[in-house]
Amino acid sequence: MVMRSSAFALLLFALAACQTPVPLTTTPTFTTSPSLSVRNPSDVAVLPVEDGTAAGDAARHLEYMRQVLAQNLPNRRYSPIATRIVDAALKNEKPGRGETVLTPAFLKRVAGKSTEDATLAVRVERWDEGRLLSEKRVVFEFQAVLVGSDGELLWSGSLVGDVKAGGMGAAPRDRDQMARSCAEIALSELLNHLALRQP
Repeated sequence: MVMRSSAFALLLFALAACQTPVPLTTTPTFTTSPSLSVRNPSDVAVLPVEDGTAAGDAARHLEYMRQVLAQNLPNRRYSPIATRIVDAALKNEKPGRGETVLTPAFLKRVAGKSTEDATLAVRVERWDEGRLLSEKRVVFEFQAVLVGSDGELLWSGSLVGDVKAGGMGAAPRDRDQMARSCAEIALSELLNHLALRQP
């Protein structure tokens, strides 16, 4: 009887393990230009992240998202330029009417202003925290572009998915911390699709 109970308990544990939610599911769509490996940029200016959601759903996380991008670029062997230097160089440059941070004309205007080798622009198209408190998950869509110092397109695409706060581990308890955890995991995954810089 004890053996049957133990076997049953093991079966329940195995079933529970199989039903553990996947911490991150994504659909990546990225294109890399041959120019990226030819130019092999090192210093990268990270532009302020743009909230493209209809209701400004990501607005309170934009600065944190930018920090996450800058902190994770070295994992791909790129060197981020300090944001204060980028902001000082671009203080009079904003997307014009009908433009976003991803518009080629805007990127051509700002590229190289911080003496960088490349400029990274990211726009949040979707940021849905509707399941954050109940399931600790956020549904997201990011678009990203990397251009050279002359505005030449080096890498671009989008990452769509949903992510659990805390990843495989425990989620933070505070709502904003949960959302930031989701942003960190999702943006780290986005940069994983950027080719490693050649040493």
